[in-house]
Parts: sequence; structure tokens; C-alpha cells
Amino acid sequence: MCGNMRQTTAVKFERNIGMLVLRQTRRLQARMCKTCLDKQFWNYQGMNLPLGPWGMISLIMTPIYLVTNTVSYTSARHTLQSVE
Repeated sequence: MCGNMRQTTAVKFERNIGMLVLRQTRRLQARMCKTCLDKQFWNYQGMNLPLGPWGMISLIMTPIYLVTNTVSYTSARHTLQSVE
């Protein structure tokens, strides 16, 4: 994402913003270095926690996104550390 020549790994993050009746989702699927990985993980999780669970479907989807983002993040971090 940043364009630097570093070791990268594929990762996917999802974000949900609940709005009582509607919901808005965003998906980021890219190859990221450690710096971009950390930045985007905290960006997506930071939006999911306060803005995610507003609405019926969002109440169910937000915890799923929180868990899958965390699994994706830890897996990507492990991959990047094992390469070095």
C-alpha cells in the first residue's frame, strides 16, 4: 500500500458501520508491509468498535468482523516475522 520495497503479505480487513436501518461495509484486500498492516488493522478495528453494532444485522456482523480481522492480522504478522 505504501509503495516501499519491503516484505509484504496478503491480508483482508472488513469494517461495518451500522445505521439503525442501513449498514455500510468496507473491505480492504491488499498486500501490506508491517507498517501498513498495523495502521490499517487499528483503523478498521477502531471504526468497528464504536460505530459497528448499531442495527440488527450490524449487531451480528460486527463481532464477526472483529474476530476475522484479528485472525487475519495475527496470521499476517506471523507470516512477516517468519520471513525475516
